Amino acid sequence: MKGTFFNKPLEWNIETVGESWQQGDTLKGTLQVKNHGTEIISLENSGVGLAHADIKKVHSRLEGAIKPEATSAFSQSELISGATATMDFSFPISSNGPVTDKKSSYYLSFGKNFIEGQLQVNVGPKLLFTKIIGLCDTFYRFKVKEIKGTKKGVEFKLLPPTSREMANIESLLLTFSMQEEQLELNFNFQVKRLDTSSVTTRINKETQNISKVLLPKEYSLGKDMINQDQLLKTIENVLSEVKLKSVY
Repeated sequence: MKGTFFNKPLEWNIETVGESWQQGDTLKGTLQVKNHGTEIISLENSGVGLAHADIKKVHSRLEGAIKPEATSAFSQSELISGATATMDFSFPISSNGPVTDKKSSYYLSFGKNFIEGQLQVNVGPKLLFTKIIGLCDTFYRFKVKEIKGTKKGVEFKLLPPTSREMANIESLLLTFSMQEEQLELNFNFQVKRLDTSSVTTRINKETQNISKVLLPKEYSLGKDMINQDQLLKTIENVLSEVKLKSVY
């Protein structure tokens, strides 16, 4: 990815290694600035930063929308006429960091005070999370409708299959987070239950939460290799608690 920002007499150019990232990755790139003026320009408090921000606020250029969480500054303090300065940067992305969704995103902000120019960067869920979602799709036909970041982790909104045994499940919010090496899964189901307690039988809509905490050996067989058998067992145990029992 590339971005350019021109604020006379300085021309800023930023380029990243890669086009998208996942939680736990390291975002690397290069920032270059050229002085097109005739005077010496100060580079103090100048460079590139990594920020997470509200997309609408950034697009509307609202003051304070970009607040870098980490910065990398030029080592030299000034730039003479016609000269160019280049610096490499590297920002680790937390395994529990936010992901890019409809409302917010990571940004590389650069220039003076680290905020003059912005380059939106796409950060997706950790590979482990997407592989588990793949199991939900392949083996149970749950389809992803939306992905968003929350304070508790990465939330996938899933639509259930049309099978009879899951006809009572309206939706599933599956939230992933890492606590050191432990994987936390929170299943939030919207389900229909048959209420026979009153004179008139009716169907009620309820929320059912089920949480699971897995040790590394329960979800992983090594680098980028999931423990499919154990994960499927965990998912099956969860679904057995909410599958249709008395609605139809």
